[in-house]
Amino acid sequence: MKILLNQEPKDEFFVVLSDGDFLVRLEDIKSIGISEPKGEIIEISGEEYISMKSMERLTFFFDEKTLSLQITSPPDLLPRKALDLLPERRLKVYYPADDSAFLNYRLNYYTVGDYKEFDLTNQVGVRFKKDYLFLSDSFYTMTDTENRFTRLMTNITYDDRKWLQRTVYGDFIASSGELGSSVNIGGFSYSKAYHLDPYYVKYPMLDISGLVPLPSDLEIYIDGMLARKEKLSPGQFELKNIYSYGGAGGATIVIKDAFGRTETISYPFYFTDTLLKKRLHEYTYNIGLLRDDFGVESNAYGDFAFSAFHRYGFTDSLTLGLRSEATNGLYSLGPEGSYRIRNAGIISMLLAGSAGEKTGIAGSLSYVYQEKRLNARMFTKWYSEEYANIGTLSLTERVSSEAGAAVGYGRKDFGSASLEYATTKKYDGLDRTIITATYSKSLSNKLMVFMNLRNIREEKDINEVFVGLNYYTWDNASLSASHRSTESEDIDILQMQKNTPLGEGIGYLVSAERSDSDSGSDTSLQAAMQYNTRNAVYEGEFRSGSGEEGSYRLSASGALVYLNNVFGIIRPVNDSFGLVQAGSLEGVRVYQNNQEIGSTDSTGKIFIPNLGSYYENQVSISDKDIPMDYTMPEVIKYVSPPLRSGSYINFDVTRYQAVTGRILLKTDEKIKPVEFYEVRMVVGDKVVAFPTGKEGEFYLENLKPGEYGAAFDYADKTCSIVIKVPISDETIIDIGGVVCEVIR
Repeated sequence: MKILLNQEPKDEFFVVLSDGDFLVRLEDIKSIGISEPKGEIIEISGEEYISMKSMERLTFFFDEKTLSLQITSPPDLLPRKALDLLPERRLKVYYPADDSAFLNYRLNYYTVGDYKEFDLTNQVGVRFKKDYLFLSDSFYTMTDTENRFTRLMTNITYDDRKWLQRTVYGDFIASSGELGSSVNIGGFSYSKAYHLDPYYVKYPMLDISGLVPLPSDLEIYIDGMLARKEKLSPGQFELKNIYSYGGAGGATIVIKDAFGRTETISYPFYFTDTLLKKRLHEYTYNIGLLRDDFGVESNAYGDFAFSAFHRYGFTDSLTLGLRSEATNGLYSLGPEGSYRIRNAGIISMLLAGSAGEKTGIAGSLSYVYQEKRLNARMFTKWYSEEYANIGTLSLTERVSSEAGAAVGYGRKDFGSASLEYATTKKYDGLDRTIITATYSKSLSNKLMVFMNLRNIREEKDINEVFVGLNYYTWDNASLSASHRSTESEDIDILQMQKNTPLGEGIGYLVSAERSDSDSGSDTSLQAAMQYNTRNAVYEGEFRSGSGEEGSYRLSASGALVYLNNVFGIIRPVNDSFGLVQAGSLEGVRVYQNNQEIGSTDSTGKIFIPNLGSYYENQVSISDKDIPMDYTMPEVIKYVSPPLRSGSYINFDVTRYQAVTGRILLKTDEKIKPVEFYEVRMVVGDKVVAFPTGKEGEFYLENLKPGEYGAAFDYADKTCSIVIKVPISDETIIDIGGVVCEVIR
């Protein structure tokens, strides 16, 4: 009979009727969703049955008209269904592990009047053993008075994508947090790197659980927007990893059961990337020698230095951490913490103390609240006169305190407005206070207005007014006009700009500026252009002003790359790059994230100079450019390359070509066809079997030119043959008869 569980049809099962009781096989009861049934077990013909009358908290009803057994169970006895709202990982993603190399270069020539300057910047990157990256950059400058070559940063980076950790050997920038410093160190760095997995969300999310007694439809809304629909079977459900961006908001769950009854439940939340999920760690540990005169000296290393911070999510609402740094004569240490005040914002506190050459204390307290339309923040920092970190040891003007507050409001029909106050007090030097009010609004899809009012109080009181308009004329192009006014100067700027495309094409900027001040009037003109070719980027810039000599800047940049035994000259590699292969077809258009990059060359190849590392780049080819007699299993690939690496992206575009012929057997000086036999042929490292037909005919597809060994069994013996495929432009190649002369 049919069995229904909480009105949800399950299937038909064999049921034993016994004195008003129903005996159902134990396995069947479990299969319909009651995972841990409790009741009297009766054995019939070696199988276990359970008595429906004896089952605790379950009721049942037998409908004679439909011959169905309707069982009703409390939802908490039924299985739990878990729904994860994080984006599903794309299943078919290519994770390259290619060895590769690139050499970026930029040639720059600048002249104004009699002054001339030539610069050469380069960067070498080598990816080896899949997860290791060697990177080094340098700078050469030549003027009338000096020639100087300077090595900048050199390091080896190892990324562990499984454990989301990064290790750096060599030069790097080390930061120890807000009350610490950012310094250039040559040494060793070890960090947690959550960004190596773009799907990983490190901040706390919302989980919701509930019960449904009947089959139901579930809708999940995040801030009023439908996020997901699901059908629920009777039982428990759990919604995991509900997330959003922008602080405070609300999740709404709408449940509609089989009888049309609707229940709506709202859950307020506050999402922030300031906090860590419970039991998550975030850290960086750095040790080495401080770089001296970076950008001037190539190999000047000074004092020992240590810099670190470590944060831990104790709960989803509380994250605590510790930062420290040290160098010769100084040690600094302090705790930090961030706490979510339910759904009312985030409060953060930091304390720090320094000892040694400079002994003092410092502190910071801040509050941040954000929602879809409203945001607010306040902060205060204070420093004792002798507090220091590595970065402030050499400062002469020391800050005593900083404080600020800001509030912003935005709505589509209103626009966006904000008000900000910031003040800085110093032990030596001038105090400074800035009050800023801003407003912006889109007047149409193409027109935007923005205004800025600023009051600066330092040595004297300065009021500044800024008004601007942006008009988006066509794709990637815009016109803008602005006016800035102070008590002593008025500046008007008119500008036209076209953004440079991702692939090949031209971008430009033309700007005219007029200023009127107490000392007179001045007009200046700026014109700049960037031209992306297949192999390089060319830039030119001209500036001229009233009474001033014009200045010119010309530059050319690109990269020499190596990947998959192919050398290429392409535009600069700013992150990772790729080599697309579309068979041997020329003129096949290639796209990255639906933007055209260019077309394949005469060998079917094209380099992509700007793949994003660790993200899933969509790389595709135009199937309209593929001739009808070619086959291709796919036209879209998703590629997630390592940092600053090269990735070989092969689209298996092959020409459809068939090979036909006849297999013949020579016996007793007679030749006869081998009809209806199975022939085994070795193709690469695989054995391919194919049949022969009448008169020994065979048919094969897409064999590359060459010789292939084949064999078939005949009269308890094996006959070996060689099938030779010639180079041909024909769609169907007839190789004639292939004769087997020796049987062993």
